Amino acid sequence: MRALTQINELFRQLIFLPLLPIILFQAKQVRRKAIHLPLAKGKHQSIQANADLSLLHIGESTVAGVGVSHLKFGLTNAISKHLNLRLGVNINWHILAQNGATIAHINQLESTIPNPDILLITLGVNDTTGITSIRAWRDQIYLSCQKFAGPETQIYFTQVPNMAQFPLLPFPLNRFLGIRSQQLDDELKACCHLLEAHYLNCQLPIKAAWMAKDGYHPNEAGYDIWAEQIASSMAPTLKFIKPSTR
Repeated sequence: MRALTQINELFRQLIFLPLLPIILFQAKQVRRKAIHLPLAKGKHQSIQANADLSLLHIGESTVAGVGVSHLKFGLTNAISKHLNLRLGVNINWHILAQNGATIAHINQLESTIPNPDILLITLGVNDTTGITSIRAWRDQIYLSCQKFAGPETQIYFTQVPNMAQFPLLPFPLNRFLGIRSQQLDDELKACCHLLEAHYLNCQLPIKAAWMAKDGYHPNEAGYDIWAEQIASSMAPTLKFIKPSTR
């Protein structure tokens, strides 16, 4: 079934071959006209004395907080907030992220927190636009888990965003990148199954009211909605000692 799906996706991409000159032109135009927003300000960690869990969140610009002014309005802090609301758990979080990073770029960095209780990985957009091969994507997923997780770390991956829905992208570029992003996402699901990691089936909210002015990143409301979806998906499988039983 997986092989059949891959063949089908390859066939769908081949349909775009006659449109490749247009797609390449559109990609250059999008890069040239894109609004480049700054990274969010603030420390890349939040530490509290009574924390129940440690979270290492690695990823690309969405983890680095592009689209909001401060990391307190960003994705990681919002996830921590929603997990606290759902489970009453306090989390020390750490961010390891770069704007424009692929998974290979992130794997070259060194973590500031060894053996976190939770490893959350949010990547895929830059690997989609950078046309990372499926094999390289798979190898780097395994490397991320090996490098950043400890023996007891609970590993979670967020869904690769469907780039066909990005309002910044014109047709047919959006459809081409949409197919590519879905290919990476399908491979991510398969890797999570083999690694016994958790795949979080929750999509980046892509509506005008939830997007920053660049049309590419969420704003504060978008990050909060996405974070609530992620926390809701994590909560049933998250293992920790409840504060009341300590």
